[in-house]
Amino acid sequence: MIDSWRAVIPASLAGSVLGTVPVTAHVPYGTRKELDGLKPFFKDQQASAREQLAASLAGMDRRAAAARRGRWGKEKDELRRQGRLLDSLNALVTGGLFQVIEERGWNREWDAFPHQAMARGRSPGSPGGGWEEPVGVRLPADLVTTVYAACWHTSREAREQLEKWLARYPRAHPNRPSRPGCDPGALAEYQEIQAKFTHRGDVWRDAVIRGIGIASAARSPAPGTG
Repeated sequence: MIDSWRAVIPASLAGSVLGTVPVTAHVPYGTRKELDGLKPFFKDQQASAREQLAASLAGMDRRAAAARRGRWGKEKDELRRQGRLLDSLNALVTGGLFQVIEERGWNREWDAFPHQAMARGRSPGSPGGGWEEPVGVRLPADLVTTVYAACWHTSREAREQLEKWLARYPRAHPNRPSRPGCDPGALAEYQEIQAKFTHRGDVWRDAVIRGIGIASAARSPAPGTG
């Protein structure tokens, strides 16, 4: 089990990271069909959550039951973050993102970052195209903000190098392989810089794939029971 944690948000951004925010992950072809196939599993998870709540209410008076129901919403959110309640597509990707952030060592305090770090579209240094299917989800704002902060700060060196490269080759189009507008050596240098960036698109995609893996493990019978 992964220990629970809450992303630590810079004070200047604290008021803007409540609730959930929309994110679009671009994933390999066939992923959306795989996610559609999980809808019955999501319904089973919803039923299990209802049963869990009902069991916890047994024997309680009306006042205690109301208080229990009030806590249950927050408890479900925590279970989703830990990948222990996958009752929707949003929950599945939330659980996946939680694990990705944990494994990358990003569950720590980050310095503030500029709003351009959250700009729509591809981040600087991103390769062009290659992912056929968009998957739209709503994810906890603190986790999303952690990703923006981590991608911005871990890409600082690459960003500075890219700015210098673009100043030397202002007419280059390195994402056009057939007509890059620069010599092979310059193109190789660009590709080396590009590899140093941490792209948020890769993180969203990893979260979807990781979430599918969590669901697959949850659906598989435990050893010796199947």
